[in-house]
Amino acid sequence: MIDCTKETLIVSDDKAFYTLEGEGEYAGMPAVFFRLSMCNLTCKGFASADSPHGCDSYISWSIKNKMTFNEIFKYFEEFNLVDKLREGAILKITGGEPLVQQKQLLKFIEAFIHNYNFHPVIDFETNATLMPDKRWKEEYRATFTTSPKLTTNGDPEERSYKPEVLKWHADNGSGFKFVIATSEDIEEIWRKYVEDDKGINVSLERIWFMPCCGSRKEHVDRAVAVAEYAKAMNVKISPRLHLLIWDMALKV
Repeated sequence: MIDCTKETLIVSDDKAFYTLEGEGEYAGMPAVFFRLSMCNLTCKGFASADSPHGCDSYISWSIKNKMTFNEIFKYFEEFNLVDKLREGAILKITGGEPLVQQKQLLKFIEAFIHNYNFHPVIDFETNATLMPDKRWKEEYRATFTTSPKLTTNGDPEERSYKPEVLKWHADNGSGFKFVIATSEDIEEIWRKYVEDDKGINVSLERIWFMPCCGSRKEHVDRAVAVAEYAKAMNVKISPRLHLLIWDMALKV
């Protein structure tokens, strides 16, 4: 039995909130975002005038919010998030990089299901550098929205490019969501993910392009070029709905 008074997770400053999924395959769907702290990448290369941190979830950098499972459950209940999940909203587990705390997350989901007697729809937002435990698919039917980082993100390739993890995601039907900053990104995607020598071979049907942006204005300014790249490569384009609707607001 999991002791929910002692087991903990480190969560971001915004913890959890009800919103709409803004990107990728589930864009527009109701979602409860559960944002964890810590990441193994920096994304410093994505910095812009409207996004000086580069990382679009810099609110996850703080590691001060260690909460017990029971404290997290009470927070979910206080803001009616459990009810939203019962009604079919996606439980979007994000960060930072949520799989940094994978061992504890597995315990948390087990405890959540035991505590509330229902199975939430789970989708991860991950940078695809850490291997998911097989239980996510086999026991919890979780899906994965990956956001692999290209050279333009500013992190060394040995940290951001993990072929064995990427191949697992390709083989298991995960979505691949790429932030596009320059035309060179297209060649890199093709060379390292589509017709690569590592056997990753992501299907074009599972690829989404998104503009690299940190505000509504930057989204509007850059989306046309990204749309043309998507047309040329015959892949989907994803908006960043949270920016288009709420601009740079957080926890919306």
